[in-house]
Amino acid sequence: MFKHAAAIGADIGNFSLKIAVVTFSGEVVSVKSFPLDTIQTKDYLISKLVRAVADIRATVAMQGINPISIGISVKGFIDHQAGVVFGPDLGIKGWKNVPLSRLINRETGLPVYVGNDANLMTIAEHRFGVARNFNNVIFVGLRSTGIGGGIIINGKLYRGVNNAGGEIGQMVINFDNGMSDKGIRGSFEHFASAFALIRRYSELTGKSDKSKESLTGKEIFELSYKKDPAAVKAVNENAKMVGIGLANLITIFAPEIIVLGGGMSEARDPYIRMIKKSAFANSLANCREEVKIERAQLGSNASLLGSAYYSLLRLAGKSI
Repeated sequence: MFKHAAAIGADIGNFSLKIAVVTFSGEVVSVKSFPLDTIQTKDYLISKLVRAVADIRATVAMQGINPISIGISVKGFIDHQAGVVFGPDLGIKGWKNVPLSRLINRETGLPVYVGNDANLMTIAEHRFGVARNFNNVIFVGLRSTGIGGGIIINGKLYRGVNNAGGEIGQMVINFDNGMSDKGIRGSFEHFASAFALIRRYSELTGKSDKSKESLTGKEIFELSYKKDPAAVKAVNENAKMVGIGLANLITIFAPEIIVLGGGMSEARDPYIRMIKKSAFANSLANCREEVKIERAQLGSNASLLGSAYYSLLRLAGKSI
């Protein structure tokens, strides 16, 4: 393996493109972030990626470092073997069936490997974060844009048929109510995401969750710390719903550890304790006996670490 090698990890977000150079041991040598336009196209994103790669290669070259591969973290469904982004397009013109590995390789000359963002965060936490030394891991990303996830079984990332496995956010937890924007009734994401927290707070206060005055999830957590009644109720209910989703995962998979990532996982300890209480109260005793529920350790660098490390593994002919 490339014990002393470094790779580039890139993460295409909604509002920014983050890029880093990371060593095989997980040291972040350099990290940069570039804002993205509100309206995006395939050609625009390819151009931004190519320029960002050139920029960070020039930066680390002054330190005598020459990255040998590129890993790219992307939302949606991916053919990870071919490096093709299937979609959905996420409102980006031309962002379906994009041969991203080939396009970036052609412009940079480096081998390029593409993965789903939640899967790559899972890999990062398993290799460098709170889930290292565990073989059966579930990562749950409680993000502002929804709920993503990844599953590791016996040390290997579970991908499912057509690389479509691990869509934890679309698990149904209440069939009687709540049609999601993906056409699924009663999904975990619909009832437990940051959007759900904002919607519930708006219902309790009589304010529209689509108005300019609508608060963010972080602001609602801050109000709950100040004992705002509506915020406290909305946060408590949200923690219970997150826990119910985790209870399903515990009973189905009996993992060693569930890792909570994303912005909501950074809330104060009482929120995490409420999630654990709900998860353990709603799962089978034998399944929950060994499981730990912990915050992710790597924060916003997780997808960068995961994508860089993944590219080095693939370059060495290995898989996870």
